[in-house]
Amino acid sequence: MKERVQAILWKTMIRVAPKRWFITFMRTVLVPADRFLLERTKGRFSLGGTTGAGTLLLTTTGRRSGKQYSSPLFFSPYGDSYAVVASNFGDRKHPAWSENLLADPRATITLGNQVLPVTARLLTGEDHDAQWLLITSYGPAYQDYLDNSGRGSFRIFALDKAPSS
Repeated sequence: MKERVQAILWKTMIRVAPKRWFITFMRTVLVPADRFLLERTKGRFSLGGTTGAGTLLLTTTGRRSGKQYSSPLFFSPYGDSYAVVASNFGDRKHPAWSENLLADPRATITLGNQVLPVTARLLTGEDHDAQWLLITSYGPAYQDYLDNSGRGSFRIFALDKAPSS
């Protein structure tokens, strides 16, 4: 039953995700709510996760402020790592979290009741292209976002588990 509900929610999300009204709703309501839930439940529950999609909370250090910022993101497995796409819902600008990772690749993720240190690695070339094909195969809205963004491609980062210090 749970899988059936998740499948219905995912199909609905795929259908509405590229629509402007839903992007506004995601930015203003769903993302802040997901951040709140992921922080309070230590990664055990998220709105995005109700669709069956892998969701994590990425915490980066602001490149100018030095403050900690958290962003709920869908992810896909990438070997022993996690891959995340800097789509910014198809905005022309890269999301702040991706700029932060380029400035300082050390971050943490909250996932499944664990807070894990990670090191971000920008995927390029064949690695980027292969991951893009995988991501768009289950999340076709990412291609819609890219088409609307005016950018040639989105940054994709592998979040590699870092040794605990």
